[in-house]
Amino acid sequence: MLSLDLATILFQMANFVVLAYVLNRWALQPILRQSAQRAEERVKLMRDLATERHRLAEARAELDRKSAALDEEAERILAEARRKAQQEQQQLLNEARAEAEELAKEAQTGARQLRRQSLERLRGEVVDTILEISSNTLARVAPPEVHDRLVQRLAERIREMGRTDMSRVEAIRRSIGGQETIASIESARELTAEQQAQLARLLTAVADHRVNIELSVEPGLVAGISVRLGDTVMDSSIAGQLQELRADVAHTLANSQEDQ
Repeated sequence: MLSLDLATILFQMANFVVLAYVLNRWALQPILRQSAQRAEERVKLMRDLATERHRLAEARAELDRKSAALDEEAERILAEARRKAQQEQQQLLNEARAEAEELAKEAQTGARQLRRQSLERLRGEVVDTILEISSNTLARVAPPEVHDRLVQRLAERIREMGRTDMSRVEAIRRSIGGQETIASIESARELTAEQQAQLARLLTAVADHRVNIELSVEPGLVAGISVRLGDTVMDSSIAGQLQELRADVAHTLANSQEDQ
């Protein structure tokens, strides 16, 4: 028959109570506190991540707004330069017509030729002065972002050429041969390492072999870059655009004079 000793039972119960207290005090409670602390840290981390995402989204929106504003400002500056050049062109055309009528009345061919040459020289000087003023003005007001935009625009033109204008790509490859090539790049500002790497990749793809970059800084370009690869020159600089405008004005004036 099983005999129950009250003292033994009480001793066992006391041992159990002590053991439960020790486990609760030194094992369970620290584990619960550590678990609660980690839960709090995770909640704090999630809040911080949400705050950071919100801040980054706001910063991105602000950057996009400023970029759009800079694009609009650059377009406005170029449009203003073109407008002034066209006004001067019209004025020069009017003066040229008046001068042509006066030359037609002169009897001596030599005097007429001399006056024509003087007028052409004056036209060239006026156009050069206008473009120089426009270039200096743009150099003062054009922000660095305009330069970066023009660099990116030329990179996109090179990429598009590789996709859609294979005849030009083949002409470039024939002009440089199959050897390692150096691409000469003139930039209005220092190019970043990322910009240099992007241009090197695109030009290497066009040449179909490794292309090294020879970079020089030319502040006279105002903003943007000019790239020479073999016999081909690709230009996105403001100075290049102003020179194209000068050529257009000179061509218009020459045609006007021939018509007279």
